[in-house]
Amino acid sequence: MPSATWLHNPMAPHGRIPVLSVLILINQTVGVVCQFVQGTDPRFPLLYFSVNSAVLAAVAAALTLIGYDGAWYRRIRLAAVVGVLMSAVVYAAVIAPATPTGSWFQPNDDLPVRMAVLLIHGVAPVLVTAEYLLRPTPLSARASTLWGYAWPLAYLAGIGILTAIVGPDTVPYPFLRPSVTGWPTVAGAYVALLALVGVLGWLVGTSAGRADSRMRGTVS
Repeated sequence: MPSATWLHNPMAPHGRIPVLSVLILINQTVGVVCQFVQGTDPRFPLLYFSVNSAVLAAVAAALTLIGYDGAWYRRIRLAAVVGVLMSAVVYAAVIAPATPTGSWFQPNDDLPVRMAVLLIHGVAPVLVTAEYLLRPTPLSARASTLWGYAWPLAYLAGIGILTAIVGPDTVPYPFLRPSVTGWPTVAGAYVALLALVGVLGWLVGTSAGRADSRMRGTVS
């Protein structure tokens, strides 16, 4: 079992990191609450990968604020960054363009759902990426790539179980439902998503490694 310690990193820019963690915690909490109280989308919010990733990012920020550290904490931080970035990319590149207006917001969207979209897909990626690079986790690019798959695969496994029990309507994304787009499209979507996760994990790990090297060079 990995040990957990109270975080003490003299190389971290303490003046900024707590502020970013607070902002992430507030942003993700408000975004998730807005998704729960909105009246536009009747689907249960936690069926969405983006909402679950927002919750995970809030948990990671809370652990950072209390100074918690450990192997699983570092993996949670990585998973949160990859999850938030993946959600933002898929929303901007696939989901939003497929809407009637082809944009992030629809005419019938109420204020809470607009706030949720903006905070979860617009603000969160900037905050979590900045926080991660300013306080990089000591994981190699290879480890970051491999562990980056853990969170999306866990989500897909959970959705798969719910689909087997409740039915295919449990899947909130049409491009992952064979009854809507057909098996070839769904298979292609899975391949593209897995490739995206690998790219994001590698980019996050590589960028964090470079940021850590710069910080160590500055301190020394």
